[in-house]
Amino acid sequence: MEVEILSLRSRALKAVRDFFYSQGFLEVETPLLVPYENPDSNVKNVKVPFQDFAGKSYHWYLHTSPEFFMKRLLWYGAERIFQVCKVFRDGEVTDTHNVEFTMVEWYRVDGDYRVGMAETLELVKAVLEACGKVEFLFKGKKVKPSSPLYLTVSEAFREFAGVKDVFDEEEVRFFSKEENYEDGFFKLLVERVEPALSEVDVPVFLYDYPKKFSAMAKVKGNFAERFELYIAGLEVANGYTELTDFEDYRRKFLEKGEKAVDLGFLELLRRKPLPPCEGVALGFDRLLMLILGAPKISDVIPFTVKRLTGEITSLSSLP
Repeated sequence: MEVEILSLRSRALKAVRDFFYSQGFLEVETPLLVPYENPDSNVKNVKVPFQDFAGKSYHWYLHTSPEFFMKRLLWYGAERIFQVCKVFRDGEVTDTHNVEFTMVEWYRVDGDYRVGMAETLELVKAVLEACGKVEFLFKGKKVKPSSPLYLTVSEAFREFAGVKDVFDEEEVRFFSKEENYEDGFFKLLVERVEPALSEVDVPVFLYDYPKKFSAMAKVKGNFAERFELYIAGLEVANGYTELTDFEDYRRKFLEKGEKAVDLGFLELLRRKPLPPCEGVALGFDRLLMLILGAPKISDVIPFTVKRLTGEITSLSSLP
């Protein structure tokens, strides 16, 4: 890890904070150690057992996102908040994933996912400029930050996967050769759509996901007000027009199971809903990869899981 990269990382972090402070956002901190699982079935928490002074044992989790505690702050009256923090996701070790990574997450009251897309574009442009670069680079592909392409998921699947109607479960299963719709959707996304997006020389906002993949986004008709930002085919950010009501969150939590039910958050929502808001989560390390033209996340994080496990293996014979 070169000192130059550490310096660039520092400049990028400052640029993130400067951007949000200039927009009137309040920087906040929330717990990394939480008693609830992430309700997304595709995301696994890192488990942490611990004891109190009386010897009572607890089995909690390192958070995968500060989302629900930040939403508590919105409920209490905060209107524009952001956070830069470490998050943890079990099983995620690849060239573009690390179990521990840096997340930039923010929420704005009275915004929607279209506001989120505009904010996200302005943020990545500000960080790129602060790092003295004029374009992104990944695996030899140069991407200019201006004039992004906006594609609905339906348009992307029609153009790149040959699926005329992404909401037609039978058609998605046919083209993907998968038995269920969810597996088929993600197979086509990963094998057909994302490779095509890697050839586009501007940032791409993929939006209006089928409601089955709404996560915590508001649903309108058969689609969710959700977007993802891709740069050179690499997913960088994910944003929603957020759910606000007790019953919606209760149902989402219970889909994962009792361990994912955030009781404290639900108790607040039982008393009154969240204000209308938008939220975005951005992978800071991936953004740095694109700014540096780095092919691996280990090129921008000083101490990755891969590096440390290799260290343990290679030095195990030392006295």
